Amino acid sequence: MKNYLKNLAAIGFLALFLPYTITLLVNGRQGIHQEEAWTELEYQVLDRMLQEDLSWMDEDMLSLMAVICRTECAAQAGTQSQKDASRVLSDRGYEKIAQAVQDTRGMAVLINGEYRELPYHAVSAGCTRNGSLLGQEYGYVLPVECPEDLESESYLQICTLTQEELSEALGLEADVRELQMEYDAQGYVTWVSKGDTRWTGESFRTLLHLPSSCIRMDQEGDVIRITAKGSGHGFGISLYTASRMLQEGSSIQEVIQKFYENAECITIP
Repeated sequence: MKNYLKNLAAIGFLALFLPYTITLLVNGRQGIHQEEAWTELEYQVLDRMLQEDLSWMDEDMLSLMAVICRTECAAQAGTQSQKDASRVLSDRGYEKIAQAVQDTRGMAVLINGEYRELPYHAVSAGCTRNGSLLGQEYGYVLPVECPEDLESESYLQICTLTQEELSEALGLEADVRELQMEYDAQGYVTWVSKGDTRWTGESFRTLLHLPSSCIRMDQEGDVIRITAKGSGHGFGISLYTASRMLQEGSSIQEVIQKFYENAECITIP
């Protein structure tokens, strides 16, 4: 019985301290507590990045995302606690993201001398949208031609649904021919109306689970055919174009300045 308890205690000891020992051997003692040197802002950046699926991104794209997230965290003064973030950081599954945060430590963007929101999306419909559509305060978000986006697998998608499914999604009886649609210069739907009921283009696409609000709708009998271009809201950086730019040698600053007017890359002390 005593031997059994000794063996059980030994197994427990190994289970508890083996990860520490391996990390110590690989990285040295400093590697165990490297997250302690991070500021609260860096933990907020890490936490924000971990909330998205960035598994497709290479090192350069992760670095770009770290700069974007750091800027928005600085602008919004997030409240993610260091304790929670350090727990996530210790998970080896997030090493690449943590490395991107470390590699870009302190890098952020000023728009006209201020930290501002930096919207981004997966793939544009060939041109990003004018930020002024979101309000005058977003006038720095530029409409930018993105011909590379047409080569993305996500550029063109076709969805179908029935008349019944459309009515159920909108919460009222609706026929495509009764829907009035307003478009912006890039071909995205800004408003959809049926009688006195109105939806923004983005709320309409959310209700129908569409990849983009750059859509055209046609109906044949009871079948509605929706052609969607791009993926996401279309404002700010097209991540597909950004990835292509970085692969071709552009810097993070060049990508930022392409999509946001009067953008300046800085280092937060």
